Amino acid sequence: MRRAPLAAVITLVATAVAMAAPASMQGVRVGDGGSLSVAELPVPKPGAGEVLIKVHAAGVNPVDWKVAGGRVGQVPGTDVSGVIDSLGEGVSGWKAGDAVLGLARQSGSYAEYAVVPVDSLARKPQSMSFEEAAGVPIAAVTAYRALHDEGGIQRGQTVLIHGAAGGVGSAAVQIAKAAGAKVIGTASANNREFLDSIGADQVIDYRTQKFEDVVKNVDLVLNTANAETNARSIAVVREGGTLVSVVGSADAAACAAAKIRCARPDHNKGASNAEQLARVGELADAGKFKVYVEGTYSMAEAARAWAKSRDGHTRGKLIILVAASPAKKPQ
Repeated sequence: MRRAPLAAVITLVATAVAMAAPASMQGVRVGDGGSLSVAELPVPKPGAGEVLIKVHAAGVNPVDWKVAGGRVGQVPGTDVSGVIDSLGEGVSGWKAGDAVLGLARQSGSYAEYAVVPVDSLARKPQSMSFEEAAGVPIAAVTAYRALHDEGGIQRGQTVLIHGAAGGVGSAAVQIAKAAGAKVIGTASANNREFLDSIGADQVIDYRTQKFEDVVKNVDLVLNTANAETNARSIAVVREGGTLVSVVGSADAAACAAAKIRCARPDHNKGASNAEQLARVGELADAGKFKVYVEGTYSMAEAARAWAKSRDGHTRGKLIILVAASPAKKPQ
């Protein structure tokens, strides 16, 4: 009996896996007033330049509930990790079964299947579980763009990060440390040990100390806390330094008077999401980046996850568990 060529067998197997997605799935749907419920929904189809992912986990971000009013009837969420189910037209370099993470901006991520464009897709770090990987995309891309693309971070600089224990803040601490900077973080005292563990050189308890009384002449400030902190931060940046905010713009006149550059992360500037996610993945597998998961929730508990996110005191990330995930490989 003549055997089929190996390449043909691989193609047949990949095709079989790719056809595994059913017509419908379970997913979280946004209702009137931002309410959430689990419903049976059609499985999205990947278009040109996209892949369909069988979701293991989805990350929770404040933007999820902030934009819920515009997503009534749709699946919320952007951060996603899982395995590729099928490829859209023109996609190469990927195959069904690849473990990945990415940004599912259009389809939403709180569901059994999600669509991710390849320019927002990266391989899951081998050192991370799917739950941890789901906490990477928005936080890591935002922090990377803020520090590298807008902040122009350099080895030996001093960087002050406000809200250092949160999702973007904790990602920024590690990315800044990996870039060779001295990192100072503002956070509550109960987060000091956590921030020490991810590389912060100094932690300022914002509840008992004013950061402007502790630090001066820093090269770069990243504000992830609140808009009011922008005004207070201008005075601690050295002349010619940079203030980057992800929580509203700093006063342009005040920045000009202090002779500093003030900016917000520009997602159309610098490397693509895919390239930045890949760089963070390399840091993770080198032991220089990790995700602390504060809490996990089922899809039916998504409203509880949003309530926790709204509290504004999350350490690391909150994760929606969509499918059972294999354990992280031992180091």
